[in-house]
Amino acid sequence: MYNFSVNSKLHEVASFQEFLEEFQISDRDLLFLNKFTYQDFLANLPLPCQLLFYEDYSTSEPSDEVVTHILQDLQGREIDRIIGVGGGSVLDTAKLLCIKDAQSYDDIYEERVPLVRDKGLILIPTTCGTGCEMTCVSVIDRPKLQAKIGKRIECNFADHAVLIPDLLMKIPHKVFACSAIDALIHAMEIFVNPLSGNFNKPFCREAIRLNIKNFQKMACEGMDAKFQVMDQFLLASSYAGIALSNDICGAVHACAMHFGGQHHVPHGESNYRFLVPVFSTYAELRPDGPELNELASIIRQELRVETDLQGTFQALDDLLDQILPRKRLREYGVREEDLPRYVERVYETQQRLLVANYVKMDQDQFLEIYKKAY
Repeated sequence: MYNFSVNSKLHEVASFQEFLEEFQISDRDLLFLNKFTYQDFLANLPLPCQLLFYEDYSTSEPSDEVVTHILQDLQGREIDRIIGVGGGSVLDTAKLLCIKDAQSYDDIYEERVPLVRDKGLILIPTTCGTGCEMTCVSVIDRPKLQAKIGKRIECNFADHAVLIPDLLMKIPHKVFACSAIDALIHAMEIFVNPLSGNFNKPFCREAIRLNIKNFQKMACEGMDAKFQVMDQFLLASSYAGIALSNDICGAVHACAMHFGGQHHVPHGESNYRFLVPVFSTYAELRPDGPELNELASIIRQELRVETDLQGTFQALDDLLDQILPRKRLREYGVREEDLPRYVERVYETQQRLLVANYVKMDQDQFLEIYKKAY
């Protein structure tokens, strides 16, 4: 039996001041965020809550040690609600800070304590890609595995997901591009996931359509055109997040999880490396699949092009390259002779995702994907 649900209450709010008033923020709330978000948007607001800055613990994506350090620092504090304001790193970490009695990330990952929450959770995204305000998954770097690992914890859906487009108005272009492309990848992967249900399709379709339409606008009008439609990018991210809360991604994410962990590359940037290599391989291996052809039809309609299946993904690649030129794996220091080992590590650490591939692939076929990305 397939189940579908939207677990968090979703709010669209005009400003952070309005959020403070509507949610009656108090000194028993902990606001967890980046210092730059605070300086850019919140420094002049009366904040009656406790503050915790992500940069006091890490300047990169969260690791198991970072989560452990924060959990230990919060011991003994009187906190009713965690309010995470940020991108995927902040929001994924905020979810873990709500687990009752957890004193380390290993307590959570290895389920040494019951996975229940003793705090409320409010998530406010400042990027438009992960959609993790709508999911219960936290992706954490595990250095000893040389990979990022996603952990699904059913109690970690936010009570409230709050969309405030104004918080994205100073987003650096590369951060924006990688996150928005990540949302597109979420929707594309879940759309062709053979395990995905019909209720997810409309959310995926609209996320794909909104992202490509507005990438087109940027390609025609310039990169600053994104600020005219940031509310649409944010909405597309949450649509893809709803899909992700009910289903999982496949080979693109599987490849990116290990690569990103190995080379300390942000999640969205890692995914972008593998998007077209994976989907062009899908087109080679099973060109007659209805899901893949419907996806290609959506892409062609938004791009206003007439081409075949392979040409569709090439046209998408050409558009995305205008938004952010895609670096090759070799530019990150990957050596061609090491590619087979990368594939082996994907198979060792990412089986949770590989079951959701559009078509099953062996290690030789994955090696061809890596060669395309190289």
